Amino acid sequence: MERFLDALSRGVFAVARCRSCSLIIWPPNPLCRRCLSSDVEWVEMNPRMDEIKGKAIAVADSHLRGARFALIELENGIRLLGRIIDEDDDGGSGGSDGSGAGVGSQVMMVGCGVDGGDDGSKPYYLFKSLSAYTSNT
Repeated sequence: MERFLDALSRGVFAVARCRSCSLIIWPPNPLCRRCLSSDVEWVEMNPRMDEIKGKAIAVADSHLRGARFALIELENGIRLLGRIIDEDDDGGSGGSDGSGAGVGSQVMMVGCGVDGGDDGSKPYYLFKSLSAYTSNT
């Protein structure tokens, strides 16, 4: 888990992959659940962040934060809870609500990181709707 959080703190989304059977291990774990091997390597999923894409399978608005959150299923089957942001939003507090994205929307990861200190580390993931992104470029 330390390697995972270290990568996230640098803005890199990394996953563990078993060297014995090639299974992508999610959530992060130093042991393969398929073959029980501990021969695990860490693979960066975002040499280019815009290559991490998926689909919103559940969406909810947060009236407390003025934000939209979604359960995202990435193309490799990994599921993440992330914030949907608009094109002009940097993901900080007080940003726009990502209202262009709904269930079934194709999204792209635009950021990731870790909030909090050593014992209160909270991973976060930021996504933008692909339809909003392509229409503004």
